[in-house]
Amino acid sequence: MIQFKKLYVMALATFLFTFVGIIGTNSEIHASNSDQFVKSPVPEVIKKYVNSINNKDWDSYVNLYSPDNRLTDFPGEEQQKNRTGILSVDSIEIAEIKEISKKDINEIQPYFNDIDRELYQDIKYFYIGLDYNVQNENEFFYNGARYQTFAVGKLNGVEYILGNEFVYNFDKLETLGYTFDSVAEYEAIIREKRRLGGNDNPLNNGGIQPRSAINSIIVLPFYITAIGPLKVLVLTIKKMHITYLLLHTK
Repeated sequence: MIQFKKLYVMALATFLFTFVGIIGTNSEIHASNSDQFVKSPVPEVIKKYVNSINNKDWDSYVNLYSPDNRLTDFPGEEQQKNRTGILSVDSIEIAEIKEISKKDINEIQPYFNDIDRELYQDIKYFYIGLDYNVQNENEFFYNGARYQTFAVGKLNGVEYILGNEFVYNFDKLETLGYTFDSVAEYEAIIREKRRLGGNDNPLNNGGIQPRSAINSIIVLPFYITAIGPLKVLVLTIKKMHITYLLLHTK
């Protein structure tokens, strides 16, 4: 089975090299842009959130949350010893972000109804893809893009995170037009469907990781730089590959 998967990846890579070689001279190629998928300005408090995790600055991490939504005694000794939860994250970066309108947020994330809208000002909502590298994969934190909704707002002129929730069901986001239609998002959607179907294996048992198996070869670099029909084809092939790996890796 492993040998077959290797042959599958090699065959796909060979096809893409050949195809791109044929099409490349007739297709416009744009330079890679690391901010290509970012659709909305990133709030400063979200930038600080990412920096606090990368710097392992847990005091700053805690204080970025609003006073009524703040962790206490974090991190605990056991968490630090075993690097559980957010402490398992080696690095994190923002891959994609879109602002969610106030009229749509209740359908997408009803938990944010509990926010005190009289206490906080300038409340905004965001759908964010965060790209994680972790030490130990689990249901909540794993290598690759993990999608979350964030609510941010101000209290006495200071911007805080008022709430954040992992996205498990993307249907409402897709229906309301908030999905990115990116390779990373598609991988996350398939992963969640796989988990909800009864297989919660985070692929940390030595199996092929979806994004590392083929992104490192050719697909993702050309998806980022290609346009038009070539981009559609590369995305389609990538989706087929991810679907195969997630459904066949146990």
